Amino acid sequence: MFRVLVPVDGSSQAAAALEEALELFPDAEIVVLHVIQVTRIPSDPDVTPYEHAREEGEAILEDAEAIAAEHERSIDTALTEGHAGRAIVSCIDEYDADHVVMGSTGRSGVTRVLLGSVAETVTRRSPVSVTIVR
Repeated sequence: MFRVLVPVDGSSQAAAALEEALELFPDAEIVVLHVIQVTRIPSDPDVTPYEHAREEGEAILEDAEAIAAEHERSIDTALTEGHAGRAIVSCIDEYDADHVVMGSTGRSGVTRVLLGSVAETVTRRSPVSVTIVR
């Protein structure tokens, strides 16, 4: 079966990428991936940064399931951790993906150079075709 990997981060671009994948690949198996990156300190002192990031990731994946349900589709979801670009590329092999559909934040110029771009990293390193949705 043709398998499409859709990385999501909770952004509107990621949601648009999932919708695009569901429309472009109606017969494909869709795997929605969220990469846990501990970058923010939670406001609750009893919750560790990792637990907070994991909870956010689970909520993002639940939102993805709701989007798929609106399209009358089911999806597989996965959580992993690490640097987003490298983790996504690694998961292409792990999930035997045939294609990647992902959102782009639309950064350009100095911002992209200074901050890097997950979409650019995946596009350059992916062993399969990548569709970037804006």
